[in-house]
Amino acid sequence: MTLLLRRLLVLLLLVLAPLPVAARPAWACSCADNPDPLGRSETAFVGVAEDVDGAMFGNEVEVRFAVESVQKGEPGDSVTLVTMKDSASCGYEFVEGGRYRVFETDGQTNLCDGNELLSTGQATGGEDRTRIFWGGTVLVLLLVSGGVTWLVRKS
Repeated sequence: MTLLLRRLLVLLLLVLAPLPVAARPAWACSCADNPDPLGRSETAFVGVAEDVDGAMFGNEVEVRFAVESVQKGEPGDSVTLVTMKDSASCGYEFVEGGRYRVFETDGQTNLCDGNELLSTGQATGGEDRTRIFWGGTVLVLLLVSGGVTWLVRKS
């Protein structure tokens, strides 16, 4: 292999290696613009997610909320709603201990309903995803630098 070809290979590795790590996932769920979530919902409230039960049969999660204040309807002191397990299926990812503004219809809520995290009660999945992203980036950079070092020593 010529020196020029090796240098082009190293340059190509340095440019293309971070792409798989930096790529964002594609979601199957797409929400139309919902300017008035309160108007579309049957019930709206602010509450704390006390229990997130992902052990339900199928692709659903049951979430129990302690209601703090009511914006629409009469939910009572406690509300249990169903959502899909992940955001790709339009599910809203509630975290136990999180305080949310929730909009529901027919005992269900989803990513497109306008739910809003107001405050976290404990670590969210976003922190784990960030840690995984940076760990993957460091791993790719170490592999690329090792490959570059090997190519430079070989020439």
